[in-house]
Amino acid sequence: MNHSFKNIESSPGTKPLTLFMPGWAFDGRMLRLLDPVPSWIYPENMLDPETIEQDLLYFLETKGLRKVRLVGWSMGAMLALKFAARHSELINSLVLVSLRTSWPETEIDAIRTEFSQAPASFLKGFYRKCFLGHKQTYTNFRANLEPFYLAEAEKNIAGLQRGLDYLSTFKVPEPLPQVPIQLIHGKQDIVAPPEDMPILPGADIEIIDNAGHAPFLHENCSLQHELRKQVIQQKFSRAADSYDSYAKIQAEVSRRLAAKLPEKTEKNNIKTILEIGCGTGNFTALLAAGFPEAKIVALDFSPEMITIARLKLNRPAIEFICAEGELFLQTVGEKSYDLVVSNGSLQWFSDMDRTLYNIARILVPGGAMSCSIFGPQSLKELGEGLSAIQTLKETLAARTFPGQEELWVALQNNFQESEFAEELIEKDYRSAKDLLMHIKKTGTAGWKHKFQHPLTPSRINQLDEWFIKTYGSCRVTYQIFFLQGRK
Repeated sequence: MNHSFKNIESSPGTKPLTLFMPGWAFDGRMLRLLDPVPSWIYPENMLDPETIEQDLLYFLETKGLRKVRLVGWSMGAMLALKFAARHSELINSLVLVSLRTSWPETEIDAIRTEFSQAPASFLKGFYRKCFLGHKQTYTNFRANLEPFYLAEAEKNIAGLQRGLDYLSTFKVPEPLPQVPIQLIHGKQDIVAPPEDMPILPGADIEIIDNAGHAPFLHENCSLQHELRKQVIQQKFSRAADSYDSYAKIQAEVSRRLAAKLPEKTEKNNIKTILEIGCGTGNFTALLAAGFPEAKIVALDFSPEMITIARLKLNRPAIEFICAEGELFLQTVGEKSYDLVVSNGSLQWFSDMDRTLYNIARILVPGGAMSCSIFGPQSLKELGEGLSAIQTLKETLAARTFPGQEELWVALQNNFQESEFAEELIEKDYRSAKDLLMHIKKTGTAGWKHKFQHPLTPSRINQLDEWFIKTYGSCRVTYQIFFLQGRK
């Protein structure tokens, strides 16, 4: 077995397992350039097209992996597509990044010549092209990975030449594998120009502006959104046991949202309810009390949160499902629910217009949606304070939440009737430490692992002093948007 595989870090509950196939002259260690680092399986050495198929089959069999998702990049995308075409029973889905239909013979001949004459010089230029548009990541790559890649390439000239041979002979397989396929491409890619991307019937296509040959490094790539969600899921799961004790703002928002649900005169028409992001089941309990005859499907992506909710509300009329909300909305059948609700969850979703489209899609004619969403101005005072006590501006998770204009446009685009309201909730905390503890214990810190500057006791004291001087107490504002829509 020429290839060895490694899992960066197991992520409990993350399905399906993902296996990454890197491009020519790279190996899976480049995933460490991503933030957050994905919990994907990856090859520890550069791919050899002559042996990767058998090595991968052996690995899947010995590890008892019945189905995986393959994410292939560049030459790795070609190999992933070929592997899936031959072994579709082992593949859950395919993500093909920077896939080129074919490489012109003249280009490959020129690469062969330059590579054979000066391998290290050629590879340095090739790596630079791959990272165009990602200056900081390229700097990180040069410092931490490029020296190892150049040393490995020097010992593996024959293997890299076999890779070039494979590129020169690759053809899109027929028939295509019968699995979901996603194509991701950078609009500014000069290694595999987007116009050379193959046409694969039925595939989802994602073209990312201002991204080059490694579009998965771009913050707008769907793979980046997915990785961030996994970190957010882990934080919510870790906070499951402490959530109810600290989630006072979320409880207040849930009471306000409950007051905006359909009037009593309409309740007899509401027989099926979908709740997105049920957490520990507090809003679910309000739904069950307000609509005692309705069947409720309560959804959350944290297994630990779902477990607590089930213990609270073990009732036949409530079905709890552990699933990621955006994916569930994309795959659930049409015209399934009379009412869709969500309390303080949708701000973590990556595509609000598509989310509201799918919510409208699964509502019965005349069905309603009622949601609360935390806005980007939430905790603005904390952001100001952190920036004031340190040299770097601190960006909180809330700054990435959708704003009023984006939400209003998405709401009007997808519902025949719509209402939008903003409410501000001010809350005093005993201290900055208490505020930070509430964020940690509710799992709402977002996807970043840490602040840019460590919050030492000394810095937290400085933050306390700033709050007292600026606002007279540790007082912060939560911006809440309430969205109502009817199909």
